[in-house]
Amino acid sequence: MLSIVEQFPILVVAISLLSAFTILIVGWLNKKSCCFISIATILVQLVMAIFILDHVLTKGTIHYWLGGWKPPWGIEYLVDALNAYVLVIVLFLGLICALHSKSSIEHELPHKSDTFYTIYQLFIAGLCGVTVTGDIFNMYVFLEILSISAYALVASKGGIALRAGFTYLVMGSIGACFFLLGVGFLYVITGSLNIHDLSLLLPPLYGNRVVQAAFIFFIVGLGIKMAIFPLHTWLPDAHPAAPSPISAMLSGIMIMVGLYALIRVLFTLFPSYYNYGPILLILGLLSMTVANLFAFFQKDLKRLLAYSSIVNMGIIATGVGVAAYILSTVSSPSEAPPEEASLAMAGALLHVLSHGVAKAMAFLGSGNIHSSINTRELAKMGGVGRDMPLTGYSMSVGLLSLLGLPPLIGFWSKFLIIMSVAMAIRSVGGVVIIMTFFLLLFNVIYAASYYLRVTKVLMMESGAVRTHEAPFPMVFSVVVFALFCIIGGLFPIPLIRLAVRASLIVLGGG
Repeated sequence: MLSIVEQFPILVVAISLLSAFTILIVGWLNKKSCCFISIATILVQLVMAIFILDHVLTKGTIHYWLGGWKPPWGIEYLVDALNAYVLVIVLFLGLICALHSKSSIEHELPHKSDTFYTIYQLFIAGLCGVTVTGDIFNMYVFLEILSISAYALVASKGGIALRAGFTYLVMGSIGACFFLLGVGFLYVITGSLNIHDLSLLLPPLYGNRVVQAAFIFFIVGLGIKMAIFPLHTWLPDAHPAAPSPISAMLSGIMIMVGLYALIRVLFTLFPSYYNYGPILLILGLLSMTVANLFAFFQKDLKRLLAYSSIVNMGIIATGVGVAAYILSTVSSPSEAPPEEASLAMAGALLHVLSHGVAKAMAFLGSGNIHSSINTRELAKMGGVGRDMPLTGYSMSVGLLSLLGLPPLIGFWSKFLIIMSVAMAIRSVGGVVIIMTFFLLLFNVIYAASYYLRVTKVLMMESGAVRTHEAPFPMVFSVVVFALFCIIGGLFPIPLIRLAVRASLIVLGGG
């Protein structure tokens, strides 16, 4: 018989769906209560996620069979150290962004709070569902719930946001079609949709053209969801158009959940067979380099942060690519993954957390500034951080964490990835790893130029109209994130150990 905690994976998803329906009904009677229902729901989900993570780390993987049907016939929710880690990040960011929305949505979407929180709760349900499911078709269903909610949230402000939402809809639908084709191809060949069952059935079929096509479809489909170059074109328009809490969630966690899905699919179903390390390395390095060039010349703060998200997505993809590349060079990677591979994957997973928190804070901070002076143009923000000190200093902490300045948490995630590549030069060698090291180092240093420029504009220059600090819920959110960046950077060992534990699940050593 399952314990209470082992029931939580289904409850994390179910109560979010129930909350969306409740908010829709209650919103007809009292719109002001919608925010509190959403915050309370996500808080309960976060508490559940923390208990799930503790159970997984101390007692092992959770298997939940929907309706009591055993896999592969039924849908299985499977939670290990990897997705328990991701689930906590998703709900932590979701909660803080919901707190911020208490005031920001009143400013950005007046009279639409009931529909906003209904869709936002569906958005959270989709994120949780993608994370906990062990069934690949169920993953597609939740990706669609997540994506359709995101399209609506991006377009919710109307006007030019409708165009950004439509672009996102078109690109997202193409990505979903590719992913669904991949799922369909695997089902035709194997007759199974359970991810673990597929991992047992596929090895003898890796040479099959249909399986190879499915592999390509997964990379393209999830590449669009991740906004990896050159499949990133929807993201620079979607971020500026969306309400600030949604920009924070899109950049902080949604594209990262796409990365989680890619890691889960590739490393579980195709472990090192197709040698996809170089593919991920090329995509990651191109994303960093191209997005860095675009980010440097942006005058709109949210658009600059959007390109920065693509840069950091490239950094994470590079870390994952390095791990995959190293695995492909050893004879039995599943038995004892090399230290360099574990370090690269741990750095990538830690960067999911550090980037998620810091970038969410930057977007929420930009929302605070926009609500006070009604502009996103950097040229008109000179010195605004001095009039809004809590927002200004918190944003500066977030930007410096994105830069990788010690002792903030962003330093440790970048340090682990760079160190793993340096170690791989000695152990693996080759032109690919050497070029990866220098391109990665160049892009990390280059990105510092525009992070420092934004910090200088906010805190040192002049030119902005005199203003005042944002409302308490909006300030509280950015301060919480800033404190997390500082405390996580000063005491990184527990977070690094957690990332290493999750990386070993991915690489077959845990």
